[in-house]
Amino acid sequence: MRVSIFTRYIAKSLLTFFAGVVGVLTFVIFMNHFIKVLDMAMTYGTGLGWIISSLLNILPDVFCLSAPMAFQIAVLLTLTNMSEQGELIALRAAGFSFKEIVRPLLACAIVLSIILVIMGNWLTPRSYKKFINRREEAYSKITKVTLEPKTFIDLGDWDLYLENLDDKTNTAQLIHLIRKNDAGALSTKVNASSGKIILSDTAIGLQLKDGQMQRVSDKDASSIIAANFDDYTMNISLIKEHTRKLRIGEMTTTKLLRRLRNDPLDEKTANEFRTGISMRNVLALSPLILLFVSCPIGFSLGKRTNKGWGMLFSVIIIFSFYLLMTLGLSLGKKYAWISYPGPWLPVFVGTAVGYWLWKKRLNI
Repeated sequence: MRVSIFTRYIAKSLLTFFAGVVGVLTFVIFMNHFIKVLDMAMTYGTGLGWIISSLLNILPDVFCLSAPMAFQIAVLLTLTNMSEQGELIALRAAGFSFKEIVRPLLACAIVLSIILVIMGNWLTPRSYKKFINRREEAYSKITKVTLEPKTFIDLGDWDLYLENLDDKTNTAQLIHLIRKNDAGALSTKVNASSGKIILSDTAIGLQLKDGQMQRVSDKDASSIIAANFDDYTMNISLIKEHTRKLRIGEMTTTKLLRRLRNDPLDEKTANEFRTGISMRNVLALSPLILLFVSCPIGFSLGKRTNKGWGMLFSVIIIFSFYLLMTLGLSLGKKYAWISYPGPWLPVFVGTAVGYWLWKKRLNI
């Protein structure tokens, strides 16, 4: 019963700090994406649904970035708070070993690592792919079209000019269309005395009356094709055709392994795939390593220590961890033989440092 009450107390303290810190870090990282998404929405005229969908799809990636850092900070804040209140001394005096004190923290670290393994390898890539697709959907859309008379309006492949426009009925007078980058033609023009404009999010429809189409050959400028019409209907897409290459962050670990096994990849791409797989799992297991390094430091803090020291040590540990991971990634991308183990550099170093701290500081 004693251990059960103690376990709940430690876990509750840790989770309280973790929830607060992960909320702050997630908000800070999320706001950066929020500003970019909102700016894109304003630029390309997307709707509220697009904004909400994009932000929801980026949340798993933001959580995977913030959770390891938040957990490490929460561990040191928990131990610092217990040292400040004299609870660590009381627990030791009551017969609790360092290992028993760490056990609830370790259980939380294992649960978080399992969540991060699942999210980082499968769920986050799928959500990130949806986010990129939504972003590319906005990029491919022509900037929001506003119909204004006596103004050249960019419609992608066409420029539209209206002499007069009735906003209520969307009927226009003296309509001129000029085709840009028309293959095989020096210029292509469509003129009409009147017409109706039908505007949607993805296309603009033109119902033209009493006009003419002219096309000048790019091989012979004197060769002109002209045709008069009484009624002519045009549909101009506001979506630009675009194909893109999938990023590593959009592919699940299963897909990356399948491509490494089946596709003829160049060495650079193969190294990026391998380091990407390793990095996901390093981040997922980082709570365990950060806990292993943080606990001896937290146990060594005296009763007079305040939470500021816990934050300071957290910043140093997190900075060192990500610095080593960046170094390992760089080496892994450069040399094929360490493309898999390279990103694990902070794990190897963290394990060695943690082992030394437990032996040196706690004599365990």
